[in-house]
Amino acid sequence: MKTPDNRIVIIGAGLAGLFTAIKLAPLNVDLITSKKLGYGTSSQWAQAGIAAAMGKDDSIISHLKDTINVGGGIVDEKIAELVIKNGPDRVRDLISLGVSFDKNDQNELILRKEAAHQHNRIVSVRGDMTGREIMETLTSVVKKSKHINIIEGYNAIELHQNKNKIFGVTIQNDTSQKFLESNCIVLATGGIGQLFKVTTNSKEALGDGVGMAARCGAILSDMEFVQFHPTAFDIGLDPAPLATEALRGEGAKIINSNEDRFTYKYHEAGELAPRDIVSRAIFNEQKTGSKVYLDCRGQLGNNMKDNFPTVYDLCIKNNINPIHDLIPISPAAHYHMGGIACDEYGRSSVDGLYVCGENACSGIHGANRLASNSLLEAIVFADIISNDIRINSNNMNIGNYNYIPPKVKKLDMSDLNRLRDIMTKYVGVERDQKGLEKAFKLVKDIYLKYNNSGYKNNSIITALLIIKSAINRTEHRGSHYRIDYPIKNVALTRRSKITYEELKI
Repeated sequence: MKTPDNRIVIIGAGLAGLFTAIKLAPLNVDLITSKKLGYGTSSQWAQAGIAAAMGKDDSIISHLKDTINVGGGIVDEKIAELVIKNGPDRVRDLISLGVSFDKNDQNELILRKEAAHQHNRIVSVRGDMTGREIMETLTSVVKKSKHINIIEGYNAIELHQNKNKIFGVTIQNDTSQKFLESNCIVLATGGIGQLFKVTTNSKEALGDGVGMAARCGAILSDMEFVQFHPTAFDIGLDPAPLATEALRGEGAKIINSNEDRFTYKYHEAGELAPRDIVSRAIFNEQKTGSKVYLDCRGQLGNNMKDNFPTVYDLCIKNNINPIHDLIPISPAAHYHMGGIACDEYGRSSVDGLYVCGENACSGIHGANRLASNSLLEAIVFADIISNDIRINSNNMNIGNYNYIPPKVKKLDMSDLNRLRDIMTKYVGVERDQKGLEKAFKLVKDIYLKYNNSGYKNNSIITALLIIKSAINRTEHRGSHYRIDYPIKNVALTRRSKITYEELKI
């Protein structure tokens, strides 16, 4: 079984891309990665793990309830149930591929607890090495897989469609440009964190895949919802290293300069409240001039070397002894709930274009993602998409098309830094109409600079789509906090949709 031109193209080599490629065996796959395989993805940075209802006292119903509770009223419950039901089997798939999740002396999975989960249900590797372990394992499998052709060092810059049907993608590096004909493309390009000044995301997370899909005609959804992780290391590094939420599950406290646990003023669960609430609490504390810290002192800090080696190494390398010292923290752009709208099969609105991972928007996360549901969504949809391609590949036709070489240019560093400043100042943890409108104008000016020279830039378009969607949602919901509209508007209890044309640029 194969596509008519014998080519399925996967763009992106994080967890979503790698797992989809593996699942597509024995169909032939071209896997496009901008870096050397296994590097430059946010998946490898993922610390805490995968949420899956695998505990004896846990259930699909409980996991679904937690997902809905934090999602701000707009979670697609059918999609959420689909993902959560399939989660345990996909975790078992990873184990069969060689991922060594933590187990106890009885060879049972160790399940950890994170914010807003009723039960311990996070499967992980050495507490905070989950992403690295999964990526190393899957990278090894991909390299040995004869059905996967790896194309390293190229960025996808343009998706091509004719009459709403995909017929190929243009990729380029610093010296050359190539066109790959395909009627079946899986977009797995990751997140948008690097559009902000402080982020936990890798340098490659510029949202270019979302902008590229938008220019191809794909419908976008929930673009206004950007999750800020409350506990990134505040030590001047870019990306900002993450102090995993699992630390708070194990008893770490969030305190201010006076050692007050101020998060309880905002929510009865304190440090373990949903991420948007904890992030705003820290943000507002910082506005008063106070520093904010993660307090792991004592036994938790003493055990950190064994239980959370990634965080421990970061502390030691930056002259922080977690047994005795506080860890400076700050909210950082971490995860985008929005992205390219897809159905229960991972299909976008453009025929032949599938989306998987953070650049997709299936509806499971709503306005605020439940901790560790992101890797869960990626592995479940990788399986769903591969099955759908297998069933439908013989029915996909390219037809006639006219290929026009695109002119797409990456942002100059000065323009990128300006964009990140604008997004952080006006489209961050808190937003208002005046600031959002100013952000749209300033980012549009950057867009016009490139457009008037005959070039497109996908990251700028993604930023404009985020801003426009934030302007349109005149309420507070989940991660989207409008200080000029600080309560929910019942009339807006729905997922948002937007297209490139609606930017009117």
